[in-house]
Amino acid sequence: MQVKKKQRPTKIAKYEIKRRIGRGSMGVVYEAYDPFVQRTVAIKIAHYQDNIPETTKQRLREAFFSEVYSAGKMQHPSVVSVYDAGQEGDMNYIVMEFVDGVTLQDYISGERTLSFSQIIDIIYQCAKGLDYVHRQGVIHRDLKPGNIMLSVEGEVKIMDFSIAHVDVGFDGDDSELQGSPMYMPPEQLSEEKRLVFQSDIYSLGAVMYALLARKAPFKASSLESLIYKISNLDPQSLLEIRPDTPEHVIEIVEKAMQKIIYDRYETAKSFASALGSCYGRLREVGENIDMQEKWKTLRYLNFFKDFNDNQITDVVNASEWKEYTKGEIILTEGEKETSFYIISKGGVEVVRKDTVIGVMKQGDCFGEIAFMTRRPRVATIKARTNVSLMCVSTSLMEQAPVETQLQYYRIFLENLIIRLSQATDKLVEHDKALSEI
Repeated sequence: MQVKKKQRPTKIAKYEIKRRIGRGSMGVVYEAYDPFVQRTVAIKIAHYQDNIPETTKQRLREAFFSEVYSAGKMQHPSVVSVYDAGQEGDMNYIVMEFVDGVTLQDYISGERTLSFSQIIDIIYQCAKGLDYVHRQGVIHRDLKPGNIMLSVEGEVKIMDFSIAHVDVGFDGDDSELQGSPMYMPPEQLSEEKRLVFQSDIYSLGAVMYALLARKAPFKASSLESLIYKISNLDPQSLLEIRPDTPEHVIEIVEKAMQKIIYDRYETAKSFASALGSCYGRLREVGENIDMQEKWKTLRYLNFFKDFNDNQITDVVNASEWKEYTKGEIILTEGEKETSFYIISKGGVEVVRKDTVIGVMKQGDCFGEIAFMTRRPRVATIKARTNVSLMCVSTSLMEQAPVETQLQYYRIFLENLIIRLSQATDKLVEHDKALSEI
């Protein structure tokens, strides 16, 4: 795309430009501020060279705003929201949700590392988001690590729908290759450029491979060589690159990346289901508490007294376990996080504005309100002793059977009622004390 190189604008429409944060396939991306809604946003801006024909400019505008058409109506936790779009002078702009985090490319080419369970969780979230996108009749066409954000809260956000294709079938109108061929499926690189929903599944499988191997599945010195490799060769075995990769994880990657379309997962939902099954089988090397010990621990916690044995097993399989030392901060007031915690050992302090307002012990649950409402944490949680916690995120919760999820929410509701009752009693006591003054 022919885009002008200009100095950073200070304002466009009502949006105050703060800093440049990246470059997409169709423009430069800035962090900006919306003073009316009072929120930080990301704004993608494209300028066009003055010396190109008006017909070419119009085609580029249509391509730029195709992202609005593709993503503008979508509302899903794993898809970046589009808020606004417009034109000001020679600038076209799209206003989107700002994601505080990094792209998955940072975990491939940078020093950041991910565990097997983290990779499974990330790709699971992507597959759930992709399932939603496909149900809207949209094929992304350019899924790659650089187009997937991971927020500081661990939430995945699929972005850059600038070359997305609505509906399925043959896309014979493309006279040239669009997007990033390194993660494209063979059919997208063929002369026919046949695109189906499973084309995105291949690309997501290639992203999963790259996170595990810390390199793209295929590399070549020329486009022709790259196309040949993707179309005819298998990528290097993950066992050669990372010998500790579980076999069932490798099987999932290989199925997603099958060269024949109909040998892949039929839908993104079935891809997500396969990833979900990994949680019950995946065992991190060096895990401090084995699965049997976890089961015994939960069985005797008051929180799980109404769970049957099978549901306890479901809970163990759909959770992560974390340990903190005395004095360590577990959650910080004001942060957003999509997880709740159950104390399996030790105790914590609840701190608000530097004041301890409560303590919690073994078997207590915290973070469930923010988990359900997706609102910022209202207090800081600090380890009062060395503490072991069971952590359940949104995506992990979705792995559990519906009956187990309902048990969780029933207990959340009971806890909320108890807390409201206690708060009411305190207010009554306070009012009574005031009346006696």
